[in-house]
Amino acid sequence: MRRTNIIGERIRLLRRERGWTQVDLTRKLQTAGYRATRDMIARWETRKISVPDTGVVGLATVLRVSILDLFPMNCHGARPLNRQR
Repeated sequence: MRRTNIIGERIRLLRRERGWTQVDLTRKLQTAGYRATRDMIARWETRKISVPDTGVVGLATVLRVSILDLFPMNCHGARPLNRQR
């Protein structure tokens, strides 16, 4: 299966670290004004669909991390997670 994004695993990790379900993350994104469904979150996390640029911004906002923190460390020099909540 072709993977279409590189941040899906990080989304899942960050979500689980916060004790959030996919529904919780969906609601937080929607409340912050970003378009999201639970199915989209699931498909982002399993890397079946690409995360749009607005989704990346929304995720960083609601997860309270930098955009770079969404990317794996081996991807273009992204740094380790800044564990602010």
